[in-house]
Amino acid sequence: MMSQMQEAPPPLPPDEPVLRAAVAMFLRDGWIDARALAAEAGIGRATLYRRYGDRDRLIGEAIWAIATTEFAQIYPRSRGQGADKVADLVHAMLSTSAQLPAMRRFVAEHPDTALRVMTSRDGVIQDRIVETVSRLIQSEIGEPDDIDAPTLAYAVVRVAESFYYRELLTGQPTDISAATTIIRRLLR
Repeated sequence: MMSQMQEAPPPLPPDEPVLRAAVAMFLRDGWIDARALAAEAGIGRATLYRRYGDRDRLIGEAIWAIATTEFAQIYPRSRGQGADKVADLVHAMLSTSAQLPAMRRFVAEHPDTALRVMTSRDGVIQDRIVETVSRLIQSEIGEPDDIDAPTLAYAVVRVAESFYYRELLTGQPTDISAATTIIRRLLR
């Protein structure tokens, strides 16, 4: 795992061949086998890690590539405006993720890695999703008077995560609808 002192490598471009192979492998297996990925990409495993960081980063990049593709399809279909639109988009993304066989398998078979990749400050997902939700809040609601949009977005993302990963965290079933209701109230 990358220490907090090291600077993270820049994001991988979505058309990068190793990322394409990583996305395909993740969608197929719900996991990325670094040895198999390196062989498929025609590079050594040491080169793979040197160029792209560790397996957690590759998994995060693959999931982010999948999420951005899904978001691009979901956004035009989103309903409402303001808080309702932001909450609807979060609900749609959580539901899409929960229905994706690769994500279900990843979370079920590698729960610790899933939580680390998806929610850790050292991963690639957390900052990007907070930034995306912050931009949504600013465009749909405007800059809040009493709190900055990135802080509000962080709260929205953490509420979404806590209900999405609820079974792993508390043993209670995932409840995307409850997350959406709370997010809607939080944004009003």
